[in-house]
Amino acid sequence: MGRSFVPFLAAIALLGLVSLGLVSCAGAPPAAPAKAATEKVYEGAGRDESLLGAMNKAKMDAVRKAVIEMIGTANERANSDALADAIYNTKNPNAFVVSESLKKLRTDRDAKTEEYLYECSIAVRLDAVEATLKANGLFGGEASTAENKSAAAGSESKTKTDAGASKLDAGASKVDAGASKKDSAPAASELSASEQKIIRNYVEHMTWMVYFAEKSAMDPFYAKAAVGIANEYLASNTMEAIDLDQIEKLKADKQKVYEAETGESISMVQWIAQKLNADAYIEIDGVVSGEAAGKSYYGQANITLKAFEASTGRLLGSAPWNSPKTMSTASDQAARINALQTSVYKAMPVAISQAKANMAVALKDGIPYELVLQKTPDGRLVSAFRKKLLEQEQVKNVRAGSQSAEETRMQVFVVGTIDDLIDIVFDVSGKTPGLEGMKLVLQRGKSVTFNSGM
Repeated sequence: MGRSFVPFLAAIALLGLVSLGLVSCAGAPPAAPAKAATEKVYEGAGRDESLLGAMNKAKMDAVRKAVIEMIGTANERANSDALADAIYNTKNPNAFVVSESLKKLRTDRDAKTEEYLYECSIAVRLDAVEATLKANGLFGGEASTAENKSAAAGSESKTKTDAGASKLDAGASKVDAGASKKDSAPAASELSASEQKIIRNYVEHMTWMVYFAEKSAMDPFYAKAAVGIANEYLASNTMEAIDLDQIEKLKADKQKVYEAETGESISMVQWIAQKLNADAYIEIDGVVSGEAAGKSYYGQANITLKAFEASTGRLLGSAPWNSPKTMSTASDQAARINALQTSVYKAMPVAISQAKANMAVALKDGIPYELVLQKTPDGRLVSAFRKKLLEQEQVKNVRAGSQSAEETRMQVFVVGTIDDLIDIVFDVSGKTPGLEGMKLVLQRGKSVTFNSGM
């Protein structure tokens, strides 16, 4: 009896030590490091004539507190105008917050001003805020993390070490500067305040095209439904979207033209996006499933949205989303549509936020516009015109396209509007002998056509 009791006590003692962390198993893996938080709850308050307006302002007040924590009070005040354009004045506050985490703290109405007062707590998406700050050259300052400071210190040390080599390379850099203006384009933070504002305004008012992935295994009915839901989301957030019928018509009518023009070197979806003057396009792919239990129907949608830049096909953002099961007593189809709507509405703000942030960074090298010159029999004169375009301050790069005696196409990257490009073309042509008679023929979206007058 005594022998069996002693081992029992020893086992109890050992279990206690293990629970206190004083004894570890040799084969047990080390504890995984905690992941960096991507969400944090803040409180916010807002006043507005409408309750919805007050609610949105309260959300952005919470976002503002996250911004202050990231870059510091002094930086936030010093960059108030830039932050207002980039974040605070957004028409889609849900891009920066987790909307389902909203908790109302107080709702009231001022009897004198008849304004609503709304106070809440809400989780802010720190990754979306940080990406937008970085895209606008606003990230850093008082609230830099230890990791950022360490990286900065290492960068400073490397800069000092490489200082001599940089000086030796300076002459070579000057010689090569004219080879490609795009390669020497300034970083977003080096752009002037007016240029940064142009880019922010452009990104905020981009035209979007949504379509299902070309090789998607998604049921065609639900694929089209997903596109319709995504377009509904864009419209409800006052964002310009291209109608699905336009896409389908162009795809059906221009298949041979697409093959002749591109040799299928780019996807049909990207080509259509370019033809319809979209700035960015989103491809939807995924699986929609459902089941029935008695008189109840359940649906689930696992989707991925991928956003691309229309001019280059560069990936701008990717947002997968798996919906919880949704229930409907109406039909199996209704349950699946409910699940699809939940997933699309959750994934869209994530994909759009990523796309906007990455697009703002990419556009430091200029906004791409298509320039078409009709009647170009003199190739040397066209080449001289192209070189003079590159010499203009607002023009960051020019890419040659197709060229024939009848027509020449090129892509001009300008930190400015289409009207700025038109002014530049008239200015350059007026100073180029043989092109003084240049005339504007057509302006549509991001494309402008001139008759050279040759």
